[in-house]
Amino acid sequence: MKSSFDHITNSWLFKLADTIGNVVIISCLFLAFCIPLATIGASCSALYYTVYKKYRKKKKCDTLSKEFVRSFKDNLKTGTIIHLLYTIYSVIVGLNIYVAIYGFKGMHLPEWYTLVAFIPVLPVIFSLPFVYPLLSRFRNGVKGTITNSFTLCMIFFPKFILIWFIQIIALGVSIFFPPAALVTPVAATYLIQMITEKAFAAAIRVEKAREDKKAEETKETSYA
Repeated sequence: MKSSFDHITNSWLFKLADTIGNVVIISCLFLAFCIPLATIGASCSALYYTVYKKYRKKKKCDTLSKEFVRSFKDNLKTGTIIHLLYTIYSVIVGLNIYVAIYGFKGMHLPEWYTLVAFIPVLPVIFSLPFVYPLLSRFRNGVKGTITNSFTLCMIFFPKFILIWFIQIIALGVSIFFPPAALVTPVAATYLIQMITEKAFAAAIRVEKAREDKKAEETKETSYA
């Protein structure tokens, strides 16, 4: 009996069904925890962490729900603050663009201002891609997370644009075919991690080299 059960659990069909089931569970958790809207940031971080631990590190998890909830709780405060900051900023920028294009109460701004109105969008484009992956993997606070995300976008330009591309495609597929939302969050996150994790590894190597150099200089100074 045990041999038959092992044969079933080791079959490719069982493994495929198990993988699909896990993907659906993680995606459903992500969507459910996004419902309050204010918690989208923490939910994105929990999604990234769970996918990272399950599929990138391939570590054994207690349960996917426990891992997701644990990460969600750890990043709830910082993730909510970051999400609200980006939301408020985006609303202000969006209103500015609307007024630049359509005017306000019969008042129309110069045509050249329309181009200027789009400039404040750049900080979002050049900082948001790495924010939630950083939040899920490191402890840098609100300012440090946003600043480091901006730095990584600059260093890995234009690779970070792929992150935007993946997210937009996943969102578009989910909107036009809603059942896909049971898969796209995990699939998109897995693809994004191919970019972000390489960036993190490179940044860690650079930081370690800088610390080693500083330690060596300090050692030489002490001897002098």
